[in-house]
Amino acid sequence: KHTVERMIESLDIPATILRPAYFMQNELMVQQTIQNYSVYPMPIGSAGVSMIDARDIADIAAAELLRRDRAPSALDRVTLELVGPQALTGAAAANIWSSALGREIAYGGDDVAAFEAQLAAYGPAWLAYDMRLMMSGIQTFGMQAAEGTVERLQTILGRPLRTYEDFVREATAGV
Repeated sequence: KHTVERMIESLDIPATILRPAYFMQNELMVQQTIQNYSVYPMPIGSAGVSMIDARDIADIAAAELLRRDRAPSALDRVTLELVGPQALTGAAAANIWSSALGREIAYGGDDVAAFEAQLAAYGPAWLAYDMRLMMSGIQTFGMQAAEGTVERLQTILGRPLRTYEDFVREATAGV
């Protein structure tokens, strides 16, 4: 991603660069674990992750494409950090699943080595290692919206960003 952004900058291409945070839809991969074992397994820690719904990413991308298409001349390059409206911790995410499912969902904790080992048992080791590094970074630095970012995105959309509660409610409808 960084290499492509550097190329766009070096060639002075007037583009909109989208930098999405952690997708809410990633949680669909662990939904069965949450429902069957009553544990939220993603070790996202306590620094805060502003997860974004992939549908909001699509809507923002479409709005930016239309804005550029309708402009009378080339627009300046812009970078959009795509984040959701809330900075969630692992415990907060577990609580949201608890509310949606009507029973206690525990946070699995921050052990990224155990997380990597579990992933490697079911998939490629390189992917498990990459996920470990990502989760370690999220625990250390978080993945939060800068001041004014949520408002900027909501202005582009003309509506509020989707919340994690709404996403989980939709994911668990009929469960």
